Amino acid sequence: MTDGITEDAVLELLRIIVSIPSINPAFRMPGDDPASFGEAALARALGDWLEANGIAAELDEVTAGRPNLVARIAGRSGGPAMLWEGHLDTVQVTGMEAPFVPRLENGRLHGRGAVDDGGCVAAFLLALRALSRDPPPGDVEFCAAMDEEYAYKGVLHHLDRGGSFALGVAGEPTELQVVRACKGCVRWEVTLEGRSAHTARPEEGMSALDAGRRLLDLYDAEMATRTGTHSLLGPATLVTTGFEAGEGPNTVPSRARLRFDYRYLPSETGAEVYKAFRAVAEGLAGALPGIAVTVGAPFVDSSAMDVPDVASVVSRMAAICRERGLPDAAIGVPFGSDATKMVNLSAIPTIVFGPGRIEEAHSIDEFVEVADVVLAARMLVDLARATG
Repeated sequence: MTDGITEDAVLELLRIIVSIPSINPAFRMPGDDPASFGEAALARALGDWLEANGIAAELDEVTAGRPNLVARIAGRSGGPAMLWEGHLDTVQVTGMEAPFVPRLENGRLHGRGAVDDGGCVAAFLLALRALSRDPPPGDVEFCAAMDEEYAYKGVLHHLDRGGSFALGVAGEPTELQVVRACKGCVRWEVTLEGRSAHTARPEEGMSALDAGRRLLDLYDAEMATRTGTHSLLGPATLVTTGFEAGEGPNTVPSRARLRFDYRYLPSETGAEVYKAFRAVAEGLAGALPGIAVTVGAPFVDSSAMDVPDVASVVSRMAAICRERGLPDAAIGVPFGSDATKMVNLSAIPTIVFGPGRIEEAHSIDEFVEVADVVLAARMLVDLARATG
C-alpha cells in the first residue's frame, strides 16, 4: 500500500489553495474586489477534497460566512489524541502580479498562500489521507482555521469546542525544524493632542509631533530597563510601526498618533507589558502640560510560549528529524502562531512545524518547495504513528 503522498498530490492541493483567494477581510481596502476576501470558498473546496478521499469534513462557521474546516481520523487503539492546526486565510496581495495563478518553476509552487499556510495545509491533508488508510494508535483531529492572520478567532473557536489532546502541531513555515518557543506580541496605539498655531508664532501652539518624539525617547528608556532574555528567543523588542502627525505646512501639529508592536518573552504577559508602557505614555501629560494623552487598548495580544524540551511532541519530532537527516535541535522564533493558544489556553503541548521559510511568507513572490511539502506530510504521518 502506497501512502499517496507524492509531488503530484501536493501540486493538486497547492493549486486549489492558491487559485481560490482567501485574504483575511481585516485587510480589505476601498476598491478591493470583495470576492478575494474570506475563507469560505477555500474551506468548501478543501472539504470537497477530503470527502472525495473518504474523510468526513465539517464546515464549522465561526463568524458569518467564515468557517473553520475540521476533519478527524479515529485511532485504532485508544492512543494519545493529537490536534493538528493550519490556517486558511492569507494576507493582502499588494504589488503581486497574478497572485492567484499557481506557477510551478524549478520545483517551487508560487502564489499567494503557497507557503503561508498552503504548504502546511497540504501536508496535513495528505497525512490525514495516508492515516485514514492505515489508522494510527490515537485520534488525529485537524482544524484548518480562519482568521489566523489577524485576531485568531478560528483557533479560539475550535479550542472552545473542547476535546482532550495530548499533543499538538501548528503548521507554519519552519524549514522542517521543530519550534518549541516563540515570542508573544502586543500592539497598541497612543494618540497625543496638543494645540495648533501658525508656524510664524509656534510659541502659541503645543506640537503633538514633538510630544510624540518625546514619547519615543521615554519608550527607549523603558526598554533599557528590560534586560530579560531567553535562551532561544533573545530579548524582547519594541518597534514603532506608525507615526502620523501634521495638518498643514504652516501649522503646528495639534494631533499625533503612534502605533507600537512589542514582542514579549514567555516570562512576560501582554497585559503586564501594556500596563507598563501605558503608564509611561500617560506620564507624558504631566511632563508636557497642555498635551492630552490617550492610550488605546491593545488591538492584538498574542501570547508567548515555551514548551519544555522534554515534552513528548518535541522529543518525538526531534527523533523523526534525526531519522530523516534533518537538524533535530528544537528552536525558538520571534513570530507568533496559533500554537500559543493551543499551549496557553488548552494546555496542549504543541510544536510549530512545516515546510518552507518564514521569509517567503507575505512576500511579493511567495513560494514553497514541493518536495518539502512531501517530506513534511510523511513526517506528520511518522509522528502520528509514533504516538502510541
